[in-house]
Amino acid sequence: MKKLLCCLTVLLLTGCSAQLGYRYADTLVEWQLDDYVALTDDQQQRVSVTIDELHLWHAQQELPKYRTALAELREKIAAKQLQYDDIDRTENQLWQFWANVQNRLLDEVALLQDLSMAQRRELLNNLQDKIDEQREEQAEDNDSPILAQIDRVNRREERLKEWTGDVTDEQQVLIRKWVRERPEGEFWLDYRQRWHDAFADALLQQPPDMAALQALITEPRALRSAEHKAYTEQRTAVRHKYLWLLYESLTDAQRQKLLEQADEYLQLLDELIADFK
Repeated sequence: MKKLLCCLTVLLLTGCSAQLGYRYADTLVEWQLDDYVALTDDQQQRVSVTIDELHLWHAQQELPKYRTALAELREKIAAKQLQYDDIDRTENQLWQFWANVQNRLLDEVALLQDLSMAQRRELLNNLQDKIDEQREEQAEDNDSPILAQIDRVNRREERLKEWTGDVTDEQQVLIRKWVRERPEGEFWLDYRQRWHDAFADALLQQPPDMAALQALITEPRALRSAEHKAYTEQRTAVRHKYLWLLYESLTDAQRQKLLEQADEYLQLLDELIADFK
């Protein structure tokens, strides 16, 4: 079920196709679930109803919160009243939105009890395959660190272009400094592996350990090591520093483009909210 918000969020931020994508996010999530476990007809029906309910809840209860947060951010940018602390405040809002979904998913964890032992093992094997694939990708990056760094610079420039149009020479320099200064580490996949192993321990019990499964959904970061937490704090500090420097570097034309992009997303959110009333 955790994939629902991920899918909804990605679809919401994909541009002109976002409205259509969000409307049919429930169907897309069901398709993606097929990549992880084969369900019986009865299980598929129950999961389909659950996903529809989650989709409607998210549209009616959460999208208005996204709209409010974006509108407030847009107004601060328009009035040139944005402060450095607003970056941290906005990120905390996004984490709270995610926590809302995690808490809502607690009601649906019982669906895992319906899986046979063979289905549980199939689910765990497919989840492990995803982690192994990412490890292979990470190993390729480690073999070509310069190319990986160039790729990260290019991706940041492309994201900035989506919101502000052309990127200035000063901003290109800031992005390169950001990538160089960002601490490197392989904590994320180790953390995912620990989560997977804990998930497996709870799921393979007969019956599954529901309390442990719920804790893995609502408090997954409890599995992070002290080193991982310190690394995350360092990355956050660097990210905030360069987001602020990039914001301060905006030209008048870029600021206007940024506001126009925000207005487009606000209109999109208004339409989606109206659609799901």
